Amino acid sequence: MPAPGPLIFISYRGGDAEWAPDYIHAALAAEFGEESLFKAGNNLRAGDEYPPILEQSAASCPVMLVCIGPRWLGAQNPDGTRRLDDPHDWVRREIELALKNDRHLVPLLTGNPGDTNIPSPQDLPESIAPLAFRQAFRLERGGRLRITVPDLVARLTDLVPSLVSRTNSAAGGGISARMQIGSLRGGKATAVRGPESVAHQIDAEMTIEEIDEAGDAVVVDLLSRSPAQGSDAR
Repeated sequence: MPAPGPLIFISYRGGDAEWAPDYIHAALAAEFGEESLFKAGNNLRAGDEYPPILEQSAASCPVMLVCIGPRWLGAQNPDGTRRLDDPHDWVRREIELALKNDRHLVPLLTGNPGDTNIPSPQDLPESIAPLAFRQAFRLERGGRLRITVPDLVARLTDLVPSLVSRTNSAAGGGISARMQIGSLRGGKATAVRGPESVAHQIDAEMTIEEIDEAGDAVVVDLLSRSPAQGSDAR
């Protein structure tokens, strides 16, 4: 029997609130399993011909989470033109494909209300202007993540009931401690400093319930280690 395909596409702009796509991928992978998710930096392997993979996944996943941070709308190309105005911009193309195929689009606002808001339709290319009228969901760094992430999980299972049957049976132990994260990509944490201020190298998949403004992580769940993925070039 073939492996089940992804149900949630995580769309994001490289360089824009980069903590959010990694965090949400780790949190949802812990809930539904990594096979339920598509995130370019995690799913694309070195040497993959990425255009058809991105296009097929964006068109077929029932839900697309569009991570929108402070730099999402105004991100520019090297020549100073706005990236969203480029018909070949991958973030724009992903959203166009989801809209064309009548998928559920959820704008995921990654930041405080004063910093990140849903774009107005006038600020978007016409082909993705309907995104402005989709009900948004907000993620704010800090203690509110512990409250908002379970709410997001509940809303996703309402949108895609088949997610209920997907669980991550590989979940391992848990750590209840304050830890400073040196780097975090796709839920993998390295260079972690514990409460005794002794640096530890942790080679494991993690889902982190809370990250405060200082970059400290609280309540960490360890998952089974997944195969190494290619770097994220988006």
